[in-house]
Amino acid sequence: MEMVSFMSDARGSGILLSTQRLSSNCATLQAQLNDEKPNAPPLWPAMCLQFLHSFAMGTSMMTVLEVCRTVLSHHYEVSDVELKVKAQAYYGHLMMVLMLCTMFSSQAVGVLSDKYGRRPLQLGCQLGQLIDHLVAGLCLPSLRGHIGQLRDPAWCVLFFSRATAGLLGRWRITLQSYTADISTAEQCPTHMAYLGGVHTIGLCTGTLMATAVANAEISFRASFLCAACGSVCAIGLVSSTWRDIAPRKDYTWRELNPFASFHLLAINRTMVMYSILLFLVYFSLNMFTSVYISYCETFLKMKKKTLGALNMVMMLECATCMFIVQPALVRQFGEISTIMFSFLCMILFYLLFSLLTIQNFGYAFVIVILYALGSMSNPLTVSLATREVAPELQGRLQGAIAILETLGTSFGLFLAGDVLVPAYSQPGQFFGMVFFVPGLLLILSLWPCCRLYKLTGRFNPDRASELQRIG
Repeated sequence: MEMVSFMSDARGSGILLSTQRLSSNCATLQAQLNDEKPNAPPLWPAMCLQFLHSFAMGTSMMTVLEVCRTVLSHHYEVSDVELKVKAQAYYGHLMMVLMLCTMFSSQAVGVLSDKYGRRPLQLGCQLGQLIDHLVAGLCLPSLRGHIGQLRDPAWCVLFFSRATAGLLGRWRITLQSYTADISTAEQCPTHMAYLGGVHTIGLCTGTLMATAVANAEISFRASFLCAACGSVCAIGLVSSTWRDIAPRKDYTWRELNPFASFHLLAINRTMVMYSILLFLVYFSLNMFTSVYISYCETFLKMKKKTLGALNMVMMLECATCMFIVQPALVRQFGEISTIMFSFLCMILFYLLFSLLTIQNFGYAFVIVILYALGSMSNPLTVSLATREVAPELQGRLQGAIAILETLGTSFGLFLAGDVLVPAYSQPGQFFGMVFFVPGLLLILSLWPCCRLYKLTGRFNPDRASELQRIG
């Protein structure tokens, strides 16, 4: 049977796949794509986990720079602006340690989850987050005199806690693997978008919690205690509600090599394009989030209440785009056109955000809709990549994607914290260069988007079954 006989056009009905995948064994492909998974558990436990983890992340993200400034204030006697710049660089180093340890553990988490299930590995990830939140909280002034503050050893202890969190693995590996396990090929993009929407709602809720702590004028240790509570709830949720249904696959010790499954990102030309897009997404988004809060407070002179309101608007718009806009655009224009549109919005957002000043930062409330539209590219690209490998390889694929995320994030953190922010932090300089540069680099994403139009087609299972019967 010829491949073209069960392919439809780029925007028609059917499941978008690479042309190489479409040319594989039709019966095997049809069996995988037609699996309705009638015994699959519901999606809500995965969504609840995403919310709890994102809540903890949002709560700590708003106050982690306070931890860095507090720790460094014990070692440096400099001006407030210089301390903030040093704290940004120190935060970047902490994140690079986290990313390096995550890179070494990601493959092992993916491989072991294919063998032992997603749940035990996710529990380990949440335990690492719990340790990280508790240690960060101890580096801040105590609440009502309970449990003293770490001072001299805090500089080293923070690196230890970040390394522990990284070595215990990234929560997204098993979460996205679990979501792919319980979703059909057609459901996967929508379910990944739902996770993205819940992620932004969790971040928004965490941001509001951190803002409430700041307004109450109590120690920011309270924020990290709330984040730790979120991690504890996540551990209880996974223990009680997750049910693994993925096929199990044995492994060899050689497969625990951090880059053992990296070849999955290049199994065909379409996956290479997806990998390039994901690298650019992770590079730009993590570069933005690593400096966004410090940039708004230091260079745009935003008050915490204004910044909290901006975060809330941004997160709510992101959730709306994930839950409503992305599925509508995919139905109307197809996945590839939606990804290209998302990248164009992200490019425009970075370029416009770099032009904001103390006098006109109010326009940030207008242009954040571009950030929300740009955030759709990540879950959609990941969901398309999951279709290119067999179900028993999903853990390995997510481990390889996590390593790709680590590489992109590390590059973004280094470029922002060690190059652009220190180089453009003096009065009279173009502070927005830290956002202008990723905006220019994201223009590179348009090439793989254009290539994907030629490298993909649609598989229509109903048409394939009819042609098989005729044959």
